[in-house]
This record gives sequence, structure tokens and C-alpha cells, in this order.
Amino acid sequence: MYNLKMRKKIAIFDFDGTLIDAYDSIYKTIDFIREKLNYRKFDFEKVKKAVGGGDLKLISNLFNGKDVKTAHLLYRENYLNFLKDNVKVINGVYQFLDELKNKNIKIAGATNRARFSLEGILKETEIGKYFDLVLCIEDVKNPKPDPEMILKIIEKFRIDKKEAFFVGDMDIDYQTGRNAGIDTYIVLTGSCKKEDFLKYENPLIFDNLYKVKKFLIENKLI
Repeated sequence: MYNLKMRKKIAIFDFDGTLIDAYDSIYKTIDFIREKLNYRKFDFEKVKKAVGGGDLKLISNLFNGKDVKTAHLLYRENYLNFLKDNVKVINGVYQFLDELKNKNIKIAGATNRARFSLEGILKETEIGKYFDLVLCIEDVKNPKPDPEMILKIIEKFRIDKKEAFFVGDMDIDYQTGRNAGIDTYIVLTGSCKKEDFLKYENPLIFDNLYKVKKFLIENKLI
């Protein structure tokens, strides 16, 4: 059930596929690694679908067991080289974040990215200035879809769950938000399609962030 009566005091966002498109940087890094390790070229969509669980899980999904350790090390050593000029902010992000800031709503991030790569993202874009707090995979014992990341953010700001919402683009994000017991909205700007959420009861799914913002304003939630 969604709470459509209580105004929100904090907005929590996933990053990849929700606020930023860095799939090219990830794919190019993976392509560099697979060439080093003599793997066949990966399909772009396969790599894109594998994003969301953190870089170790990404590597584990693509490379054989014996090569995972080497591939992960190569990823950590080379990702920032491929990030430059291969990341962009998704349409509607600045307008949404400006709207939230203007209404004194706290903004937080919850990502399974490693801290080093998130800092690279924040350096390459201008969205870092909007955030009051961002938690990465190193900040929790249990990454998404476990609710720990969301619950830590809510606890930090001493805000009731009913006063928070989470926006993501993947099945893992929907599970995270619902596991945490907060209103969760999905945008179709990442790697998932609407049919990926048919197994859930009445998920709120939007084409983009513009429509999420419109929904929140029309329902007087922000």
C-alpha cells in the first residue's frame, strides 16, 4: 500500500538507470577485461542487465569462477579511465532535484556501487551538490535488496517511514523499497521493462522522472 496522505520529508534515489546513465562506461570496462582474458565479446544488453548488484556481482555474472578475482581487480583498476566522457545525467534529474531542494526535502542516495566509482560519477556530473547523504555498498553489511541501506538513511534523519520515498529502476530497487516499508516508485529509464514487475501487486511505474515529479506534486506529497 502507498501512503498518499502524508507529505514527504526525504527522497531516496538509486543511481544507475535512475539518475545517471553510465552503462557505456561499464560496458567498455567489461570489454577491456574480456579482451585481456580472451573471452568472446559480450552483448551490451546482457552487461546492462547485470548492473545493480555491485561490481563484484557484475563480474561474477559475466566471468568464469577462476577468472573472477582477476577480472574484478582489473575492473577496479580501470573503471575510472572509461568513466570519463561515458556518463550522462538522465533527463528530468535536475528539474526533479531542484524541485525537492526548493521544498526543503532531504535528498539521499542508496547505491550498490562501490565508493570509488560513485565518487567518479559525482566528479563527472553536477548532481553531487544536491545530496545530503549517499550510502554505497561499503556502508552496509547487507546491500540491496536488503533494506539496511534505506533504513540507515531514515534513521540518520530521524524521519518516519511514511515521510520517505524511494525511486529506482530495477527489480532489486523495488524489492529494497518494499522490504524497507517505504513508498517505492520505478522509472523505466534503466535496464528493466514494465513486464519485469508484473509479479508484484500494483507497483507504481513511471516512464521517467518527469512523471514521478508530476505524480508527487498532484498528490500533494511534495
